[in-house]
Amino acid sequence: MEDMINSINALQQSNSTQQSSKLGNADMGKYEFLQLLVTQLKNQDPLSPLQSQEFAAQLAQFSSLERLMDIDTSLQQGIDADMMLAQTINNTMATHFIGKEVVAYGNSFPLLTGQSAPLSFELAGASKEATIEIYDANDNLVRTIKMSELEKGRHTVDWDGKDDAGNALQGGTYHFKITALDDKDNPVNVQTYTRGIVSAVKYEQGQPVLVVDGKEIYFGDVVQIG
Repeated sequence: MEDMINSINALQQSNSTQQSSKLGNADMGKYEFLQLLVTQLKNQDPLSPLQSQEFAAQLAQFSSLERLMDIDTSLQQGIDADMMLAQTINNTMATHFIGKEVVAYGNSFPLLTGQSAPLSFELAGASKEATIEIYDANDNLVRTIKMSELEKGRHTVDWDGKDDAGNALQGGTYHFKITALDDKDNPVNVQTYTRGIVSAVKYEQGQPVLVVDGKEIYFGDVVQIG
């Protein structure tokens, strides 16, 4: 039986190019298996014919192979259908986001001159002290904000749009980083968020991408609407 399996593998490799244009992978496997079995029967030694038990075992193996391939095909078709349905739902929902505020994974945000900007983040645990560092589009540090005794969970800090010297900064795109420590000075994991108003929806390779305050946010990164 092991020799027969090895022969099947060799035959599949040698004939894959010839048969690929006519048959799918599953059909090739079944076709070649049956072809090899018939060839074996034609060329068996008349003085030592194939035993009925061995022949029955080979037929059972062929039947099992066929069922497994059919199951694999059915599963793949189901997965493809689910993916198409999910993509259709996502695309339909995305168009309803226009004009609404969304919160998504990220750390960049727009600042309008003379206005403040909310900075949202989530702590994986309680923090004894935390530091927010705000950078401009050229990655220059413009403001440092210290905080203490923060609980586990999501927080929002309103930045007044000023630098460390109290000067109002020009409007533009900024980003922020946060480091936090617990009461034993161990680092606390922090997830930063970006927020803004959806102005348009575009599609990349069939996937919706939200345009939020001039930046692109993938639909899968949105965690809150409104």
